[in-house]
Order: sequence, then structure tokens, then C-alpha cells
Amino acid sequence: MRRINEAWAVLGDPDERAAYDRQRLRAAAPQPTPRHHRSRHSGDDFRPFDAGPDEAFDDADDRPITDSALPRWLTVAPAVLLVGGLSSILFGAILGAGQVIGLGVVSIVVAGVLLLVAAPIVALGQAARGERRTGA
Repeated sequence: MRRINEAWAVLGDPDERAAYDRQRLRAAAPQPTPRHHRSRHSGDDFRPFDAGPDEAFDDADDRPITDSALPRWLTVAPAVLLVGGLSSILFGAILGAGQVIGLGVVSIVVAGVLLLVAAPIVALGQAARGERRTGA
């Protein structure tokens, strides 16, 4: 940890980093040693696995990665049931009707089950079917 803190003290300060870079440039490059005798120190050059150019990434591209989508009813039904349930609870409270409040609570529970249980199961099933079709 001490070595990491010492390195950060040099590399975290722009002036210290510039002095460190100048010192390394002035130093003569050591002769390479055989790979099996070489020790792994922070001075070793980092070589990334993939040195090729990165693909352009577009933050505005929000297309799904797969071509599968949930059925329309499964994307709309939870929202409709939630709004209907909240409305039923509100009107039931205003009218003093316990059965209407109960209907609202049941509607909200069904919306939660559709949203939190049914939708992921359907999505996983469609993804598995898509993988079988494409052979991925």
C-alpha cells in the first residue's frame, strides 16, 4: 500500500508526473532480458489484448441488442392495472366502499406480479427461442 501511495503522490500531481516522465525519457533503455527471467514490476510496458481501434459507440442509439420484444399487452397491462388500482383506492376511500378499495388493491398486486414475475419469464423465454433459431 505504501508503494501505491508513493506512486499516486507522483502520478497524481501534474508537475511531479512531468518530471517523472522527463526522467524516464532521459534514462537509457535497459537491454531486454529473456522473458522467463523478467520480473513483473510497474515499469513493464502495458500491452492491451486488443490493440485495434475501438468501434464507434453512439450514446443516442437505444435500439435493443436482441430482436425479441415483450408482447404489447405485457408492456401496457401493468401500467393500466396500476393506474386503475390507484384510482379505485382513491374513489373507494372517497365513497367509503370497502369492496372498491379491495378491487384496487387486487389490481395493484396483479400489476406487480405481471411486471415483476411474468415479464421477465416471458422475456427469457423469447430470448431462449431466439437463440435456438439463430443457433447462437
